[in-house]
Amino acid sequence: MSMRSSTRFRGVITGAALCSALALGTVLAGPGTAAASTEVERDASAVSAQATCSVRWKNGVDYAGLTADYSWAWNVVIRQGDSGDRVREIQCLAIYHGYSLTVDGQFGPATKNAVTAFQRARGIGADGIVGPSTWRQLRK
Repeated sequence: MSMRSSTRFRGVITGAALCSALALGTVLAGPGTAAASTEVERDASAVSAQATCSVRWKNGVDYAGLTADYSWAWNVVIRQGDSGDRVREIQCLAIYHGYSLTVDGQFGPATKNAVTAFQRARGIGADGIVGPSTWRQLRK
């Protein structure tokens, strides 16, 4: 092998190794990432505002019912001012039952109004607070 062929061969191997390393880094880091990514990270509020609902039936150990896979709560009390995945679950289930809401994980006035209307429609205490009775009705 000549000197020129040897140098070209090393260049090809080095390039292949670099490509493999970048590919492995992307696989390990997860989809949508790269070593030289310039994408600005989104803050949590922007991500939560884009939450989606995919309600399905789930059979649990002691209970079966509807879920959007944000939470499997059914005996936790959630009220206005609360936030997080349990609220997203409530919002998705309310949407499933025909109420118009934004899934943002914030239990604000719109969520309270939807919960209160849902409770009235189901004939349970219409206080806008999601307790065990409301969870059971949301999951039906």
